[in-house]
Amino acid sequence: MKIKFLLLSLTTSLVFGITGCMKSNESQDEEKIIENVAAIEAFINSDSQGSSAIKDTTGFYYINRVSNPSGITPKLGDAASVNINAYLLNGTQVISYDDDSLFTFTVGAYNTGFYGLDLGVTKMKTGEKTTFLLPYYLAFGSANQTNIPGYSPIRMELELIKTRTEEQQIDDFVAKKQFVVSEKTTNGLVIIRTNEVLGDAIGAGKSVSVKYVGKFLNGTTFDSGTFPFTTGTNATVAGFDTAISKMRKGEKAIIIFPSSLGYGASGSSSIPGYTPLYFEVEVAQ
Repeated sequence: MKIKFLLLSLTTSLVFGITGCMKSNESQDEEKIIENVAAIEAFINSDSQGSSAIKDTTGFYYINRVSNPSGITPKLGDAASVNINAYLLNGTQVISYDDDSLFTFTVGAYNTGFYGLDLGVTKMKTGEKTTFLLPYYLAFGSANQTNIPGYSPIRMELELIKTRTEEQQIDDFVAKKQFVVSEKTTNGLVIIRTNEVLGDAIGAGKSVSVKYVGKFLNGTTFDSGTFPFTTGTNATVAGFDTAISKMRKGEKAIIIFPSSLGYGASGSSSIPGYTPLYFEVEVAQ
């Protein structure tokens, strides 16, 4: 499927790019940047809408093909869903998508490996179509790939379909799962209790043992186990700690919270930045 190629390219390009840059000669890189700029400007001059091209400070150019002034511009941490095609400047297609498929990524997490995509989408509003002309260092780097020669400038055709904040992503997830929310805090923590236990909430400063399964909203499990800790001591991320302190011993729940209560913009070794998290938890008696 075409979308599989897209995902493979976006995942692997960063590795190839970094490796290539480490091995490349600095003067060669500078020469290739000059060549890239010349090729991009020649392409722009041949384009019927080239006179409207804008150059970004990072080095890419873009031409807005379809405008939507009433659309929404993605912000850092939003999940942007796009249709994407990419080409060498000679017209050879190197990324495509199935017409019924979208590629969704977290803006600002920079984990697609395709920097031009992360940077470019912030120049758009939902409903817009834009052409981006990217020098190699914002595309697939200096190393040769299967169908992309090293140092290749890339033409990226992007359509921004929708963008969702973390809160909206969580709301969509809860609605899709048809969860009945027991409690939602002002800072975005959602608790769905799955059994009924009487008694006082655990509160802060209490030793507990929690059995948990941690997942992303797409259902992928990133961690599981049993975790003994003392509530209110910063032993775990704020969303997890707050949720457990609101529960009772013997209680089971699903807890969901945004990255501001989790691993923030930087993420962790196993969790990308700006990622909302979902836990199935059970507090031991």
